[in-house]
Amino acid sequence: MRTWLVILGSVIAIIGAGLIVTLFFLSGGPNTTSQLTFENPGLAPHTPWPEVISLSTSSHVTLGLSWSSSGPANVSLTPAAPCSGSIGACPIGPAVFNWTLSLSGKGSTSSGNATEYILLVTNPGSGPIRFSAVVTVNYQAASPLPAWGWGLIAVGGLTLLAIGGIAVFLGLFLPGGVYGPPGEPPEPLDGPAAPPP
Repeated sequence: MRTWLVILGSVIAIIGAGLIVTLFFLSGGPNTTSQLTFENPGLAPHTPWPEVISLSTSSHVTLGLSWSSSGPANVSLTPAAPCSGSIGACPIGPAVFNWTLSLSGKGSTSSGNATEYILLVTNPGSGPIRFSAVVTVNYQAASPLPAWGWGLIAVGGLTLLAIGGIAVFLGLFLPGGVYGPPGEPPEPLDGPAAPPP
């Protein structure tokens, strides 16, 4: 056993493991969740009711929608952008959710392509309905490292961990003391030399 090699390998392996563990702390911060509630106690027949949902960012966001009504309703959730329209936002793409003649619905999306959404409710019936919805917005903090930096630290940590493991293995199983103190010269195989005549 070579003690110095075991100690050196252990130190290198600990540094490598520390780099890998550090990545978990740099991968992102805590989630932040907020809820928005929308209610209309008497939505008139054939009347659209739009509501604008504004987000603080469009990346690393999961948007959830859960709604119910007392009668069949047409409900859609569409990405939007600010504009000069009556509600201050205009659709910029197809709806991410769309329900027709339904009493309730539930869904979530993490497309992250807009900072605003329009929740549009229409009562297709002949009498007023009561509508309520809850929108859940989950923000996941972005990683402070770019992808290449994350990969570089991961490769470096794994490399150090491998080198340290090999050094510990060699230190444990290589014999020690192969270069011992010099001893007396060995005796010749044919015995002591005969004295001269």
